[in-house]
Amino acid sequence: MTTSCFSLRACAAAMASVMLLSACVTNPDGTTRLDDRATGALIGAAAGCAVGSVVSGGKGCLVGAAAGAAVGFMIGWYFESKKVSSANEVNAEYKKKKGQVIPKDEVKPAKFDTVVKPGTVDKDGQREVQVTSNTDLIGYGDKAPEVTQQYAIYDENNKLIEEKSERVAAVDGAGRYQTNSKFKLPASAKGKKYTVKTTLVANNQTYKENSYKVSVLEDGFLLAMAN
Repeated sequence: MTTSCFSLRACAAAMASVMLLSACVTNPDGTTRLDDRATGALIGAAAGCAVGSVVSGGKGCLVGAAAGAAVGFMIGWYFESKKVSSANEVNAEYKKKKGQVIPKDEVKPAKFDTVVKPGTVDKDGQREVQVTSNTDLIGYGDKAPEVTQQYAIYDENNKLIEEKSERVAAVDGAGRYQTNSKFKLPASAKGKKYTVKTTLVANNQTYKENSYKVSVLEDGFLLAMAN
């Protein structure tokens, strides 16, 4: 397993305070993820845990499960990506139903949507936030674009608190892709409001940004609304 730092500053702070080991484990459905044992300040870590699967008319995979590091925010970071529809299916859908011209020599984004949902609250008062994004790539080009998703969280004064960037490793060409990520806000977030942004970048070009207002109420309940 190869270890890397999502944020040099966060990594340095975490390494100075705690040493944490993480390992790949197998889920009941046969997929693989990184065991999330992150609490408090964490060491930044990234690991590739991949399995191949077959989707209709194409090749699918589940890749990029990662537990990440954050001192105070985005505790227990997790990210995975998978292909859910083949290139033929998505190209045909856009050509017939949407009347869109499909590029002959390239593959490019055609859609990027994100949904933010609250998860459980643990015994320490940390609130889980679940982020699911769906991306459509269309085109007949032979070269798959390099696609990344950027995540950022801002406070009430629009000050950047933390950000992460993840490569959508499942991308192998046109098709529909889904990414699932989750993290925990610390107990200190209770009663505060934040902005969570997700951005899709293809070949170093920003395609679209989605923004959500996230409020952590005094009783621990989390509200997430599109901005």
